[in-house]
Amino acid sequence: MLTVKLYVSFVTDMIAVILMICQLFRTNKLSKEKGKIKQYFRRFSWLVIIMSVFHLLKSFADAAQGVDTIQDLGRLSEVEAEVWYLTQIGASFIDIFLGSVFLYLWISFLCLYLFNDRDYIKRKFWLNFTPLIISAVVSFISIPLAATSKWGFLFFVAVIIVAFIVRIFYLLISLGLLRGYKKHNGYLRFFNPWVFFIPVALSWILQDIFDWGVGALGTAVGVFLLFISIVAEERYMDPATKFYNMDFAGYLKKLSGADKYSPCSAMTFTLDSPEKMGEFSKILKEQLPADCEPIIHNDHEIVVLTNVREKGPLMMVTGDVQAVYEVKTGCTLKKKTETTEEFMERVL
Repeated sequence: MLTVKLYVSFVTDMIAVILMICQLFRTNKLSKEKGKIKQYFRRFSWLVIIMSVFHLLKSFADAAQGVDTIQDLGRLSEVEAEVWYLTQIGASFIDIFLGSVFLYLWISFLCLYLFNDRDYIKRKFWLNFTPLIISAVVSFISIPLAATSKWGFLFFVAVIIVAFIVRIFYLLISLGLLRGYKKHNGYLRFFNPWVFFIPVALSWILQDIFDWGVGALGTAVGVFLLFISIVAEERYMDPATKFYNMDFAGYLKKLSGADKYSPCSAMTFTLDSPEKMGEFSKILKEQLPADCEPIIHNDHEIVVLTNVREKGPLMMVTGDVQAVYEVKTGCTLKKKTETTEEFMERVL
């Protein structure tokens, strides 16, 4: 007999699988420049699909045996009860292990996305991965012990608690990375970690503490919404040059109104022909520092907003560009009496 919890589990796991299949198709549409992001979201999607399938199998087993609570065990024979018991223990182990793998994958994605730091992942691999390995090994050993004695079952419960703490450990690491990035780099655009954290954390709490099988769905929703926040940048990109279009200027003005963006200067690059824009954009990309905002002002002009407060460094950049390509250049500093909005209106 299917109970409300089993119905919820079936439906949410199926929705999670459908969401992640859609996510795989959407991920394939990312540009080549976002190749690493594409790889990670594929891994996220497949891992959530695996989590959902395993949980579906567990729900099918519960439905087939007609067991939803401990009280229902009284209707089963001794052999059937033991099979159900081992199934639950094995499912708990798989669920926690896959959840820990997912969180570690999330941390490595943060390192790459926020800091573009593959070396950090290599340096910290064993430090961060060791708790996962230990919890997996101990959990696996505890499964047969749980079926042999009362003390074995208590040991298994203790292991489950430790594995839950390991999850918290990974979440704290990721929060620390986000805090460190914000401290040194300020507001993070086109990346909203809370649309990921909130559904994932809530769904895992509901599943681990209240036994509602919604963990896979919450994880799928988190991945789906995080992807949406990242690809939102694409609508502000010029398809040909991969620089920002003029709509991006409106977005920056909204950020400046919320005190999240305040450029100090601008460089301008003016071509004598629109046909040269594609060729020139490739050269300009190689010369610009990472913290610039190149905006296609019109079909033959690019305005680059920067945080540089002096003309010297700007002239060095424009000089390097002119050394390899014939283009008119200019540098403008924000006036002391100007607001950010007034400065952007003047240069754009």
